[in-house]
Amino acid sequence: MDIVFIAGRIIHPRYNESSGDHMLCAGRRLRKNNYTCRSVVHKRIIPAQIMVRNGIPACFKLLPVKAALIIVCAFILHPGNGWAQTALTRQQAEEDIDFYVRTVKASHYQPFLHITEKAYDNRIAAIKHSMGDSIGIRDFVSLFYQVTALLGDAHSTPVPGQPVFREEFGKEQFFPYRLLANSHQLYVPASLAKDLGIPAGAAITDINGENINTLFRQAEAGIAGLPSFREEAAGRLFSYFLFLRNIRPPFVLGYKNRNGMAGKSAPIAGVTFKKALSASMPHIVQPYTHQILQQKLGYIDIRSLSGDIDQFRAFLDTSFRQFNEAGIQHLAIDLRQNSGGNTDLGDLLFSYISDKKYTWGTKHWKISQPYKDQLKAGGDTTSAYLQKTNGAVWASENSCLPKENPFGNNIRFKGKIYFITGPFTFSSAMAVADVVKTYGLGTIVGQPTGENVKDFGEAFVITLPNSKIRIQSTTSLSTGADCHRKKNGPVQPDVMAGNTLQDDISGRDKTVEYILGTIR
Repeated sequence: MDIVFIAGRIIHPRYNESSGDHMLCAGRRLRKNNYTCRSVVHKRIIPAQIMVRNGIPACFKLLPVKAALIIVCAFILHPGNGWAQTALTRQQAEEDIDFYVRTVKASHYQPFLHITEKAYDNRIAAIKHSMGDSIGIRDFVSLFYQVTALLGDAHSTPVPGQPVFREEFGKEQFFPYRLLANSHQLYVPASLAKDLGIPAGAAITDINGENINTLFRQAEAGIAGLPSFREEAAGRLFSYFLFLRNIRPPFVLGYKNRNGMAGKSAPIAGVTFKKALSASMPHIVQPYTHQILQQKLGYIDIRSLSGDIDQFRAFLDTSFRQFNEAGIQHLAIDLRQNSGGNTDLGDLLFSYISDKKYTWGTKHWKISQPYKDQLKAGGDTTSAYLQKTNGAVWASENSCLPKENPFGNNIRFKGKIYFITGPFTFSSAMAVADVVKTYGLGTIVGQPTGENVKDFGEAFVITLPNSKIRIQSTTSLSTGADCHRKKNGPVQPDVMAGNTLQDDISGRDKTVEYILGTIR
């Protein structure tokens, strides 16, 4: 038996016990009791040892894959016993930083695209100089956000689900709400006003006596990428950053209402990490939904491109059959809550709306020993990547030629199609928008995506030797669907639409309202 495995396409995440790396397995079943495994890099069928866990085949010989920025690993959702060290000596911390720097310089496709090597080395030296004789693990993770942000690569970041915090994630100590982030300031939406006992639209000034603007800007400074994405991601991960700063419940919020009057909230209890993250990452609870709006617009909210492809197919089948039976002629596919995942799910989605040929574009890999070591640790000794010379660049072949969709489909929507994008449309979700824009598969409405079309990817995890902190880094550069594009930038909507701050506070959705208004 073998397993189907497609490059950079998340189907069933599994924790590989031999290497400790987050791997992928369980793909498309071809025949009864027969699976095949296709490598992420060399794109050919290879044998794979398997085992079955809870009825799902699990693969030993797999490559690390391109993942979305926001990684929610199994040990976050099911916390267990974690590593107990609470502090590092200065020497241990410096060794970890130096290990990371060496690994990045060897494996990252272009580490000094956004910063010179000299400036990078100077900033690293300054960060190390800022440490005392010892540093707590929370403080060290927080410090490492400064380290990874230097690259300007939003995929390169500490993973939120650190094994060292497993026990902490199960404790009710995380801030439970997602506040509105706008121009580096946090506001109370109307939907939370009653729970918080704070007037809708009030600006938060402090939490447990700590200045909120300072805290939020520190969170933004630890996230790389486009400014719009940095603000969006900092807002969604703010509860986690408060945890790293050791700001604990009960939480008391200081605020100023719209008239400038100051006040304080009642004490707010904490929740577990999973519950806090679910408030800002709705795909954790429900990855996709569909409905018919005003009896004229089919609306699909795809919040994640990760997960079981058969479940996604069943969801799309139900959605499109309902739209077709209702005679719906206009469809909106919302990617504003989607930070990426698996482009296989993007292929499947396209099969319901178009029969056009298309391509995701070409990819260039940096060949490195650290990535080879991780492949071997995962059990892959057959990859063509391992035969390449370290330091060389390897490009995927014939990937700029449009191809038939790998999924056949007899359910296809024939009407007008809109895609909605915004600053959190990232990674594989951004790639979906890029294909839509390049090949005219729909009209894009909303705000620019949160990532440039030409950007880094194919993530793998660097585990620091002393702290055991896990850092996501990248090994490749993608061109986007238009391989000959000269100017880089985010996917621009065909129609710019979006909310004002007041719209966000009141809970309006001006983008969907615009689309509904175009339907006669």
